[in-house]
Amino acid sequence: MVRSSKKLLRGRKYETLKARLADRLGADEAAALWARAESRLDGMSDQFSSLPKGERPQVEGFVLPTFAIYSELADAFGKDEAFQMVDDFMAEYSANAAKAFRVIVALPGGRRFFMRAFGKVVAVAFGEKQGYRNDMHECTPSRISYDVLACPYHRVFAQLGAPELCQFFCRNDEVCYGDLDGIRFVRTGTLAKGADCCDFLIERA
Repeated sequence: MVRSSKKLLRGRKYETLKARLADRLGADEAAALWARAESRLDGMSDQFSSLPKGERPQVEGFVLPTFAIYSELADAFGKDEAFQMVDDFMAEYSANAAKAFRVIVALPGGRRFFMRAFGKVVAVAFGEKQGYRNDMHECTPSRISYDVLACPYHRVFAQLGAPELCQFFCRNDEVCYGDLDGIRFVRTGTLAKGADCCDFLIERA
């Protein structure tokens, strides 16, 4: 069962988007739209009842809420404008997350800590149990290189009929890791944009 929509869609994460909707539609109509998104999310329980336990945190926490919000925005504003609204929101969300990484790498020993933590997180949070299939080429304290051959974001968004939404989460990586002092991040393609894999290279610069 998908986690409660009230817990998923009423966190601080969405406050800026909800405020923009209130400015655009008025408080009552914005609240009604958000309530419809919550109902849509709750309605996905049966469809994803057999989701493996390891995939639930990312699929239930990010993929399904994004789809529910986008779908209601598309009904209200049309797909193009809904896409842009989610795009703007996700860009801000990624930029805020990137600030935390910049703070970490600026600390004494921060780059070394970042590289060690990155390798561990890939193994623990982005492995087979979480719905990923990776081909790890190198994982050292100074260089991590691997290809993502299968990804739950890509799979589930496609299953929902909205594969275009996956690219927001691909961009999150680029924003978070692409401008870190002393860290080099390179990616030449993503599954979301038609490549055979999402290739990751992150290393000490």
